Amino acid sequence: MNEVIESSSEEFDNADQKIRTRLGLTPILWRLAIVIGIAQFSWSIWGWQFGIFLETIVNQQQMGLTFSAGTFSSLLGFPLSGIIADRIGRKKTMVVSFIPMSLGLILLAVFPLWPFVPLFYGLATFGWSFVIIIARSVPADQIALLDGRDPARQFTMVLLPAFLVDGISPIIASILLLQGLQERYLVLLGAFGALFAAGATCKFVQETLSSTAQKKAKEGPIIPIRALGKNYWAFTISMMCFYFASGLAMPYYGNLITLEWNISTVIYGFTWSAFSLTTVLLMYTLSGVADRNIKLGLVAGLVLHVVLLGISSIGNGVELLIILNIIWAFPLVFWLGCERALTVLDVKEEIKGRAMGFFSVLMSSTGILAAPLGSYIWYSSGSLRHLFGFTFIFALMMTIPVGFNLMLTDVPKNDDG
Repeated sequence: MNEVIESSSEEFDNADQKIRTRLGLTPILWRLAIVIGIAQFSWSIWGWQFGIFLETIVNQQQMGLTFSAGTFSSLLGFPLSGIIADRIGRKKTMVVSFIPMSLGLILLAVFPLWPFVPLFYGLATFGWSFVIIIARSVPADQIALLDGRDPARQFTMVLLPAFLVDGISPIIASILLLQGLQERYLVLLGAFGALFAAGATCKFVQETLSSTAQKKAKEGPIIPIRALGKNYWAFTISMMCFYFASGLAMPYYGNLITLEWNISTVIYGFTWSAFSLTTVLLMYTLSGVADRNIKLGLVAGLVLHVVLLGISSIGNGVELLIILNIIWAFPLVFWLGCERALTVLDVKEEIKGRAMGFFSVLMSSTGILAAPLGSYIWYSSGSLRHLFGFTFIFALMMTIPVGFNLMLTDVPKNDDG
């Protein structure tokens, strides 16, 4: 880790100005990265065990409906945040995001009662969806300044503090649970974290979208379907197939581990940390590898993710869970950077926010049916292992349309990556 942190700076010339980067990020992106890390705490301190928390207050069908409510809220938040971010800028949009997020978490912690749980959770996910889009739009702006250089690395490295926090948060939460703290107070800690992140955004985040681009966004259509291009829509549709397949099981991974692997929530929290901290150690190197061939990097990430789902359906034991969580860092790094680079490959500056927003809303829309269908398979089969086994086969098949589409997509080579 120290070797990564102490890596020397690189310099690039662009439009008669010298842009200095460290670990692939400009100073503007590092400020954003730090704020994203703070925001991540507000989600990670409770999010890793949310499915387990829901078990104590709702039944399986209500759990599926709660996840669907979160999905519906994201479906609204993703495109809306992209539209707003393109028209008024990234910074103002990010500040706004923490208002519904903190309010939803406070209500969820204080009044965790059915049927209000889906409403409160949906309010929190609505705000979080704004944060997600800004975390993608700002790097897209900066990548354009660097003439598209190392997109996978920049999209990935901006999340380094977030993954570091995501690794530490479950450890902190597990220790608090061992001390007798109730799960709902972890949600309340998340609310305070969101309020702190709002202040940090005002202080540190800089606007990256030019006034000219904002003006063009206001003058153009709100939903620029044709302007996004054929490559964008072909890639988006192929990825929707994969997201639907994977989304059958992923919301219930914590339940699989605690119910059928018979591993405690606290131990599960520690293994989650192993995944996130391993990601932090690998992301700089692996994102550089991904930049050499982002199409191959994405396919490799998706296939390995599916294989690990399959192993989870038949596995058992703390040792295997730790190994799986460490290995899972590899496909995630490839998936994150390559997917986001391919999403805005041919997209104009003034619609990048909406490109990210519409992509996210379409991916999340698959969860409307996937989460309840997954809970139905779980309920009807009586086993989460059956659900994950089915998901393994189905998701592996859904990597085929992604790979086929990428074969037809022309991506500039990054010779210096």
